[in-house]
Amino acid sequence: MFGRDRNICLVQNEVYEKQALVPAVRKLSLKEHQGISLLKQASIPVAPFGVARNANELYEEARKIGGKDLVVKAQVLTGGRGKGYFESGLEGGVQLVFSPEEAREKASMMLGSKIFTKQTGALGKLCDEVMICKRLFTRREFYFSITMDRHTGGPVAIGSSKGGVNIEEVAAKDPNAIVKCPIDIFEGMTDAEASSMADRMGFK
Repeated sequence: MFGRDRNICLVQNEVYEKQALVPAVRKLSLKEHQGISLLKQASIPVAPFGVARNANELYEEARKIGGKDLVVKAQVLTGGRGKGYFESGLEGGVQLVFSPEEAREKASMMLGSKIFTKQTGALGKLCDEVMICKRLFTRREFYFSITMDRHTGGPVAIGSSKGGVNIEEVAAKDPNAIVKCPIDIFEGMTDAEASSMADRMGFK
């Protein structure tokens, strides 16, 4: 007889080792500031920004950026930060501030505190980094991401002309506003596919 802990079975008088189902493991997770750094390296314009692990460091980064319109953003691997809340009592993981002193105050309430969003649930996620950037006043906002598609088993580009805030709600209310393009893992996205996606997203 075979013990249950050996995880084997008898099939047609032959013994086969059961292959354990290994859950998918995410090998690449980038925080916002890491993604922005990659865009900057690719010569894509980004807003001036800095990253800190304590409030005083953020104060210095705010002084380097200068100006009176700044944004402090919790760097946590979860969506919905803007509508989240911290166990420190602070409402929102994205805060508009108007001085280095105010930036330091907001950062002190984020760092070392858990943020709770729709994605984190009751467990929350600890915030150990914050980013500060210059506030930009945009005329239009688009959403674009590349993620893994479980149906095709490969990457898929997803875009929308309706901005990146509450994109889940946009997808639920207006599925036609979401543009998708499966990407061949060997060939990558072609120029024709990129142009077609840009057209469907409303770029002229």
